[in-house]
Amino acid sequence: MIDIIVVGASDFGRELAQYVQDAAERDPKIRLRGFLDDDPEKKAENAKGPDVEVIDDTLTYTIQEHDRFLIAPGDPAIRKRLSCRLAERGGRFFTLIHPTAYVAPTAKLGEGCIIGPFANVGSFATISDHVLLNLYASAGHDTKIGSWTVISPYASANGGCLIEEQVFFGSHAVVTPNKRVGAQSRVAAGAVVYRDVPELSLAAGNPAKTYPVGQAAS
Repeated sequence: MIDIIVVGASDFGRELAQYVQDAAERDPKIRLRGFLDDDPEKKAENAKGPDVEVIDDTLTYTIQEHDRFLIAPGDPAIRKRLSCRLAERGGRFFTLIHPTAYVAPTAKLGEGCIIGPFANVGSFATISDHVLLNLYASAGHDTKIGSWTVISPYASANGGCLIEEQVFFGSHAVVTPNKRVGAQSRVAAGAVVYRDVPELSLAAGNPAKTYPVGQAAS
């Protein structure tokens, strides 16, 4: 058996737990064991997901041989911090593909990826470690997506794009084919990107304009 532990019991973590259960219905070798959460109140309250408890936090949990982790938070920097912490402690990670998702046979997925319901990963795409494609998100053919990137529901990186690490796409954001989005940038909800986005930038609007991260678009 492989025991899947979801890291983060709030918000998307509870949804992710259901994705694991959906996958377990098709693969009897995996099962959902519980949550890790660093909020002491959640542990003290024995907070509940779908029939699963918060069992410990990421700093003190004793990692077992059959444990595999999935990082739930949707902030790329938090995803990186938690995954690195667990990796340093000997943790290993599970790549989850929801039963309704499509992943081309020629695509490559790193460890700890989450490919959500009805998401699409096209031919020869390369998805690095700990990338999250939420429901109906898509990565087009030959696209490369860097580690810890989060692509929100209905957002798309079209064919041939280069999305560097720790990028966040808001819902319905679109990057048109063969464009680059630099590391630690943000693509706002509903934005349509027609030009490369520098690192540490916010792309907002249609057509998208870019601003330094933290500067309000006007």
